[in-house]
Amino acid sequence: MGADENSGVAAAAEQLRGATSVAELLGLTAESFVAVLDAPACTISRVIGDLLVDLVQHRREGSAARLGHGYLISDYPLTRAVIEDREAKTVHAGDPDADSAETSLLGELGFDSLLMLPIEAQDAAWGLVEVYGNGRRFEGADVDTARALAAEAGGVLERLSRPAQ
Repeated sequence: MGADENSGVAAAAEQLRGATSVAELLGLTAESFVAVLDAPACTISRVIGDLLVDLVQHRREGSAARLGHGYLISDYPLTRAVIEDREAKTVHAGDPDADSAETSLLGELGFDSLLMLPIEAQDAAWGLVEVYGNGRRFEGADVDTARALAAEAGGVLERLSRPAQ
């Protein structure tokens, strides 16, 4: 990560640590991904078995679309790999070997690139972060930045999910 990404992640991490509820955390996390990665939109979904349900979306322009929408994880092999392997993946619609299920959905949503990675809590993929782009590819530095943000969000999620003592 470059100096700008480091300072952006540090500022976002501080903001995430101040969240007092899961809903607030998810909203702040989506906003942070859009700001730090200079992306047009971010969606955070909850993993529930083979179902992925969109919980929050932040867009630079326009209103959130498809909130509450559910997807079968098994219909999207690359998404399933992100969740099962807990590894970030990128997709660009212009790549000839890009996953057709993902590129089709990207087209429906009006984007041409995607960075996906899990939010981990309780030693599992609790949710999925999808950061969308247009006219760009998400590169290694973007993935590193996204991992740092997701790790911070996962840590805060762990804290917020603990039963009160």
